[in-house]
Amino acid sequence: MTNMTTIESSKTDDRGHLLVEKDQNKQTVTLPPKKVMASKLAAAAAAAAAAAQAQAQAQAQAQTHAQTQTVQTNANTSNVTIQQSKSESTCTKRRLSSSIENTRDKKKAPIAKPAKSITHSDRIVQAEISQYRPYFTETDTDSPGQSSPTNKEKNLRVVLEYPGSIEPENFLLLKPVIKNTTGRSNEEEEEDKDEYNPITDLMRTCEFIYDCYLLPEEQKLLGNQSHGIMRNLTKYRNRRSSAGFSQAVKDFNKVIKRLKAEGAISKNAKAMCHPNYDLACHILFQVYSRTVARQSDALNNYQAFSNNVYGEINPILVKDFISKTGVNSKSVFMDLGCGIGNVVLQVAAQTGCEAYGIEIMETPCKFAKRQLKEYAARMKAWRLPTGKIHFRHGDFLDVAANDLYPTLKRSDVLLVNNYAFDAATNQALAQLFLDLKEGTKIISLKSFVPKHHKINQRTLNMPESILRVEEFEYYSEAVSWTNNGGHYYIATVDRGRLAPYFKEMYGH
Repeated sequence: MTNMTTIESSKTDDRGHLLVEKDQNKQTVTLPPKKVMASKLAAAAAAAAAAAQAQAQAQAQAQTHAQTQTVQTNANTSNVTIQQSKSESTCTKRRLSSSIENTRDKKKAPIAKPAKSITHSDRIVQAEISQYRPYFTETDTDSPGQSSPTNKEKNLRVVLEYPGSIEPENFLLLKPVIKNTTGRSNEEEEEDKDEYNPITDLMRTCEFIYDCYLLPEEQKLLGNQSHGIMRNLTKYRNRRSSAGFSQAVKDFNKVIKRLKAEGAISKNAKAMCHPNYDLACHILFQVYSRTVARQSDALNNYQAFSNNVYGEINPILVKDFISKTGVNSKSVFMDLGCGIGNVVLQVAAQTGCEAYGIEIMETPCKFAKRQLKEYAARMKAWRLPTGKIHFRHGDFLDVAANDLYPTLKRSDVLLVNNYAFDAATNQALAQLFLDLKEGTKIISLKSFVPKHHKINQRTLNMPESILRVEEFEYYSEAVSWTNNGGHYYIATVDRGRLAPYFKEMYGH
C-alpha cells in the first residue's frame, strides 16, 4: 500500500516538469507547480528586464550616435548654408548695389533725344535723278581730249560742315537739265534754272558761312575770291574739275571744324542772334526745296475765283512788313490763311517772335507742318534760334474752335492776305478785330476800311471805326500771282479816335 503510494507520488513528481510537445498540428502545454512557476517567472522577468535594459542602452547609444552625426551634419549643412547665404547675400548686395548705381546713373544721365536730322541734298536729287546730269568733267588720262563724264563724276558726292552740331550735309554734284534737251551730249544739255541745283546751294551755303559766321581775322583762314580756299571753290567749279572742287570743300570743312572746336563760330552765332534777310531767305530756300518744291503742283488744286485761291507773298515784301510793323522777339505774330507757312517761318526766323499760322486748306497746311519740321532742323544746323511757331488746320473765322482766340486777343501783328476774299469774308474778319488789343497792327492786301468811311453816330460801333489805316506800295515780284506792283495796308487798332465822338454824344 505504501509502495503504491510512493510510485504514484513519483509519477506525480515526474509530471511536475513543464513539457511541451509539438506536433505538426498540435501544441500541448503542461503547467508546473506554483513555486517553480513563480521562480521561473521571476527569472524570466529578470532576464526580460535585463534584456530590455540592454536593448534600451543599445538604442540609447545608437540614438546618441545618430544625434551626434545629425548634429555634425546639421552643423556642416549649417556652415554651408551660412556660407551660401553669406555668398548669396554678398551677390545680392552687389546686385542691389549695381542696380542702385545703374538706377542712379540713369537718373543722373537723362535719356538723350535723337537729334533732329536735316533732309540731305543728295536725297532730293536722287528722287529726280532722271532730270540731272553730271556737271564736273575731267580729261581722261588714258584718252587725251576726251571730256565725257566717268562713273566717278556721275556719282560725285561731297559733305559740307555747318556751323551747328548737326551732321554734315551730303551733296550729289549734278546739274538739273531741261527735259527736252536730254539725249544730247553733256555740254549741249541746257541747265534748268528753275530746278534745284545742289552745286549752287553748296556754294551759297559756303559764302553765307564765310560772310555771317566769321570775323575778318577768321576769314583769312579761308582766303577770299582772289586767293585761298574760297577762290578754289569758285575756280574749280568754273573749270568743272571734280578733284579740285572736292579738295576745296574738304579744306573748307577742315577750317570750319577747327573754328567750331575753338568756340569761335558759336560765339559769333550768339552775337548775330537772328539771321539777316539774305541768310533767312537762303535757309527758307533750303527748307522749301527739300519739302514742298517737288509737290508744288498740288497747291493748284483749288476752286477758281473762290476765297481759297492760293497765292504767296514773296520774301521781299515780308521784309517790308517786318520793318513797317516793328515785329521783334517779344511780339506775337499771326497769319490768318497762312498757306504753306512761308511768311510765318520768315518772320519767326528774322525776329525770333512767337508766330502762329492757321490754314483751312488741308494740302497747304500739311506742307506748312512739313516745312516747320525741316526748318527746326535747319536752324539747328545753322546754330540759330527757331522762335515759337505753331500751325493749325482750320477756319480762321472760328478761331475759338482752334484754340487760337486767346492768342488772337494778345497778338501784336496780324497778316491777312485777303486779295481774293469776297466782301462777306472781309466783313466777318472785321468783326474779329473788335476783340483785338489796343495798338494791334493788321496787314492786308485790301483795306478793311472803305476810303470814304466816316465816324458818326451811325458808324460809331462798327469795327472799321477803331482802325487807323495807312497805305503802302509794293513793287514787282513781291507776290506770286502777278509781276506787277500794287498796294498793301496796315490798320492799327486805335479806340482813342472815338473819344471825341463819345464826348460829344454823352458829354463825358
